[in-house]
Amino acid sequence: LYGGRATLVAGSGHSAANALLDLARVADDEPGTTFIWTTRGTDLVRIYGGGDLDALPARGELGSDVRDLAESGRVQLVTGFATTAIREEDGRLIVEGDTADGLRRIGPIDRIVAATGQRPDLSLTRELRLDLDPWLEGVRALGPLIDPNEHSCGDVPPHGHRELSHPEPGVYTVGIKSYGRAPTFLLLTGYEQVRSVAAALAGDVASADAVQLVLPETGVCTVPGGVTVTGKAFAGCCGGPAPQAADGCCVADAEAKAAGRGGCGCGVAA
Repeated sequence: LYGGRATLVAGSGHSAANALLDLARVADDEPGTTFIWTTRGTDLVRIYGGGDLDALPARGELGSDVRDLAESGRVQLVTGFATTAIREEDGRLIVEGDTADGLRRIGPIDRIVAATGQRPDLSLTRELRLDLDPWLEGVRALGPLIDPNEHSCGDVPPHGHRELSHPEPGVYTVGIKSYGRAPTFLLLTGYEQVRSVAAALAGDVASADAVQLVLPETGVCTVPGGVTVTGKAFAGCCGGPAPQAADGCCVADAEAKAAGRGGCGCGVAA
C-alpha cells in the first residue's frame, strides 16, 4: 500500500510520529518509498519531547526517534504549512497550502496520512443532560486541568467520579472521551477513572474519593511568555508539580489559583 510510493503525513502529534516511523521501516525494505511530513505549526518541541527526562520512556524514545528522522533528512519536513487544497494531476495528488512565504505546492504524492486530531462523537448522548467543556468537548470539570493552551507540564491533578459526573443522574464520561479533543490521554488515567466511578456506583464513596493518579511528566514545559523549558531546567519549571491536594498543574499554577487568579498561564508556545 505504501511501499515504493510517496506519502505525505500531516500532523504534529504522536499519531503522526508513529506513522513516520512505520514509513521509515517500509522504506528500509521497499526501494523508492519516500515520505514528507507537514505541520501547521513551526515549533515541534512537544512532539520531540523531553527525551531521557520523559518519565514515560517509550514516549521519550518516540520523540527522539522522530527527531532523528527529521534531522537526518530521511523525511522531508515542511513546517508552517496550512493545507488549503488537494488536487489530482495525472492520477497522483498535489497538496497546496499557505505558508509564511505564500502558496506552496507539494507533490506529486500517492498517499496521505492525516493525523491532525480527533473530536468525540456526541450523537449517542445527545438527549442526555451533559456538562461539557465548550472547546475541548470533554467533561467540563477536566477542561482547565488538561487544556494544552493552559499548561504543558504533562501532569494532571487526580480526578475521579465527582469530576466525571454530569447533571444526568448516573451518567459519567470516562476514558479518552472524557478528554474530548485534548491529545494527552493515557490509559493509566482511564484505569483510575473507571475504578473511581465503579466504586461510586457500588456505594463505596470513600474508595471512590481516594483517587491515586500520578502521571509521568513529559520533560517539557512551556512557561509564560512562550519560553519552552527542557533539559535540566525542566525540574524547576513552574516550581515543579503541584501538591496532590492542590488545584493546579504545577506549584505556580496552584499558588495563582489560591490567590484568586486564573492560573499561572504556562501554556503551549504559539
